[in-house]
Amino acid sequence: MRTLILTGLMMCLCASAWAGNSGPKGKKNDNNETPPMFLLGTNQGLHQMVYWTNLAEPQLDEEYPEFYEDSHKEWAFQEMFRKNASKYTRLIGEDQIRDVRYVDELLLNPDGNELFPGELHGRNDIPSPGARYAIQGKVYEDDLPGIVVVTDDYLASHKLLTVEAVSWEDEYPPMPSAVIKKMEDKYGMKAERSVKAYTIGKRYTYGIIQFAGEYVAGTKNKQYDGKSALALEIITDGDKVYSYPVEGWYDPEYGSTWNADDGGEYCVSYIAAAFDGPQGPEFCYVHWAPESATTGMFSIQKGELVRQQYAVYHCLIDEETPIWKKDITEMKRQYVAEDPHENEDVELTKWTHVYIDYEGEQIWISDEAEENGAFFNRENDEWKLITTVRAGLQPSFSKSNDGDNYLMLSGHSGGPSYYYEVFKLKGGKVVETFTAIYVYGEPYSCALNGEEISNELGEDYLEAVPEPMEPFIYWQEINP
Repeated sequence: MRTLILTGLMMCLCASAWAGNSGPKGKKNDNNETPPMFLLGTNQGLHQMVYWTNLAEPQLDEEYPEFYEDSHKEWAFQEMFRKNASKYTRLIGEDQIRDVRYVDELLLNPDGNELFPGELHGRNDIPSPGARYAIQGKVYEDDLPGIVVVTDDYLASHKLLTVEAVSWEDEYPPMPSAVIKKMEDKYGMKAERSVKAYTIGKRYTYGIIQFAGEYVAGTKNKQYDGKSALALEIITDGDKVYSYPVEGWYDPEYGSTWNADDGGEYCVSYIAAAFDGPQGPEFCYVHWAPESATTGMFSIQKGELVRQQYAVYHCLIDEETPIWKKDITEMKRQYVAEDPHENEDVELTKWTHVYIDYEGEQIWISDEAEENGAFFNRENDEWKLITTVRAGLQPSFSKSNDGDNYLMLSGHSGGPSYYYEVFKLKGGKVVETFTAIYVYGEPYSCALNGEEISNELGEDYLEAVPEPMEPFIYWQEINP
């Protein structure tokens, strides 16, 4: 479920602009306009450079003029990539080089509306705006063998360096004590945590150091009357230690934080690829945090570690698959086809997600009075009819302790008879169907998965269905 929308304000605060890795004065760098970029999305079997800001050029807002410069630089960097998108023909991953081909841009959703930028979706079938690429040769549906893409010109002037994780588990060794001591002396603080994460090119080491307490010299949060925390991104080269300070928030009661839900621990960056070029080493990173991701490059310039941030993304977790007009059209078709005589004249006006089985997705589509409609389950990327609802039947939802989930329809079916229809869902699928007719409160006929069963077994089955729970229903109108 979407928990947050990145606003332009957050993007301006979080994303520093690409200034170009210009190197020594008078020397033109060959990656000014085609730096390494990142494929972080997947759409319809293609891999995607997800856009991080709007396509329209930002205009000066007289009410918030302080954000214009940063937002315009973000946009200009994105436009620079869009102009050169077809030049990116090499994918770097697992210390190997694979061929990729630019396919197209995805800018609109299936309803024809502009897609919202700056979002990485947990579900691959949810579209994001961006440039799409196809990997040549072997097909990779989900597990992309690398995320960094470069141009032929860049690769011709840069040597690919091996990147080796120190540990593939959650436990990493600390940085060497000499490195920690040097940084403690430099910043006048005590380290409370350090991580040695990667060795690069059998020469460099990447890791982080996190300091305890308040970073008194910090300036980031002063304007908000806040206190700063401090962590360091570290690159070592033999005895040389290069550090990039990252300010977070410090609270005397709750401790330090840099990213939402980071649990008070500064997240280690993922070194996706590294190169040695005319201006020295360049380390392509993705800084994953629980609800966000940033991409960019570390480089060493004039004896300092420089971090050039490309883009900021919001990571959407447990979100619902959007319902497009074509989905509604298909649901209506199935609803009418189930009983054309009864359903053809019913006007379905609204729909809602219903959380019956969290391993799948279910939709309830209904008329305005919530008397007629249907339930659908998403299987293999298609919406399949579970059952239709007619006037007099009341839906209810329940869950058992062993992971079974139930949709029940029940109501009077004429005279003294009462009708029950139960669907058990598990693992995202309907695994069992039960029906029963009761007359004067006693079972009259019962069936399980279409096969008649005894009234005694039917009564036991119905009694075993858990008590209904209060559903969360948020109706959305079906637009013409």
